[in-house]
Amino acid sequence: MLLRSSIVGVVGKNKTVEMKWRKVPLRHFCIPNRIVCMEMVYYPYPKAPFLSPEEVVAELELKPGDKVLDFGAGAGYWTIPMAQAVGSSGHVYVTDPKTENLSVTKTKAQRLGLDNLSYFEAPHDCKMMPIQTKVDLILCSNILSGVKQPESLLNNLKKMAQGGTRLIIVDWNDKTAIGPDQENRINLEEIILRVGKLGFEFKKLLSAGAHHTGLFFIYQK
Repeated sequence: MLLRSSIVGVVGKNKTVEMKWRKVPLRHFCIPNRIVCMEMVYYPYPKAPFLSPEEVVAELELKPGDKVLDFGAGAGYWTIPMAQAVGSSGHVYVTDPKTENLSVTKTKAQRLGLDNLSYFEAPHDCKMMPIQTKVDLILCSNILSGVKQPESLLNNLKKMAQGGTRLIIVDWNDKTAIGPDQENRINLEEIILRVGKLGFEFKKLLSAGAHHTGLFFIYQK
């Protein structure tokens, strides 16, 4: 079933943006508590302005059996394609501050017959990670621009890394007119230096759409 519509959503402080889409499968459409572009819809075309999770996940070098942390997963935007990529022998650990978001993600996974996920309610600024296992990939999407102490968060994520763990950071870039206030956005050079000090080597930029920046790091133990 295909949907043709448009919607006006609030993004950032005193800002609005009209999002229009066409021929978008309903499986990519959800209604969270508040309208957030990242979790509402994307254009599934090569030069899309918004993220296509399947296209980005294809660049993450996931393989069957991998263990993944989707930190601050929201309504499962990335979770589902990653769970599909690691297969039944792999596992995805899903965290989010909101129980309702975890419920939405769990429902999506169940509908697709995916049972390789675990769910944990945890704030973005949690002092102790709810998962104590090492993972092969950590995804942190649209989180750093919303936390007051990014250094503390990055240190927490490091605790789940082992030699070769990939850290993927996706966040709003400083050129787009939508998203959080400019002062809250990550600076590309600064975040590479910060993460580098923790032992993660920057490898490449990811194709993350016109409004986001995607960075690929590998932990060097």
